[in-house]
Amino acid sequence: MIKLLNRHISGHSLSTQFLLFLTIVGLTFSCGKSKAVVMPDYGTEIDSARHYFLKGWEEILDNGRWTESEIAFRKASALDPDWLLGKSMIGRITRNLEERQTLFAELDANKDKANEDERLLLDVNLLSMQSANNRGLGIPNSPEANRKRVELAERNFGKFVRKYPTDNYFKAEYIEFLHAIHGPRVALDSLALLATSEQKQLGFFISYAGDLELELGHTERAMALSMILDEKLTDPSYLSPLMLKANIYIAFDSLQKASDLVDRVVAADSNHMIALGMQARLKQAIEDQ
Repeated sequence: MIKLLNRHISGHSLSTQFLLFLTIVGLTFSCGKSKAVVMPDYGTEIDSARHYFLKGWEEILDNGRWTESEIAFRKASALDPDWLLGKSMIGRITRNLEERQTLFAELDANKDKANEDERLLLDVNLLSMQSANNRGLGIPNSPEANRKRVELAERNFGKFVRKYPTDNYFKAEYIEFLHAIHGPRVALDSLALLATSEQKQLGFFISYAGDLELELGHTERAMALSMILDEKLTDPSYLSPLMLKANIYIAFDSLQKASDLVDRVVAADSNHMIALGMQARLKQAIEDQ
């Protein structure tokens, strides 16, 4: 979800230390295959709340439907009003500054009530909410604050996904933060290594791999992934395939075709913040041609 809210890209190459890290992680995941699968509860004992929580992640990351995602996250929170992590997802997706400020104050005051696993995730979400609040108030986020957020995410999400390798969506966020810190090559290698065979069939992992391939200049690979995504997400209301195609058109400097696709996304989901931002940038780029 970081790419959906605030992606910071760097061009760092894959270091020896990081290769060692990936090897260790790979061994950890491999060794875990012989053990019983442990599923995270994400901090709630209410199955229906957890169902809608995961549905919210599926909608925003796999399907690209922001409005449907917000509806699901709000259902999850309503089913367990005391669930801190559930509320934090409303704080991350809402476009209402006052609501997000209120939620941040409540969650920050009660964060010590979260269990160990929930706190790993909640602490990162709180920093993301704080960053969004600052932007909403016109307050620049300092480089130090941005660094603190992405480093905490790398540490906390990394710990969580090593403990729960079957988790789909915090693993997705972990890969996005690796992208933010270490660049597209590390992120793509991490996706290939850390994602299970089942996860690699999910919309996010396909579309994000396509975006990373584009950033690395591998347009043919991105186009092949786009075709796979079309086969996986056949519902015409799913917007992820359109966004990946738009990025491919941008890579080929076909800005009007990209703009047309993004306009379709915004028409279908006026809450799609990434599409809204891309729409404005594309229109300006077309005018400047």
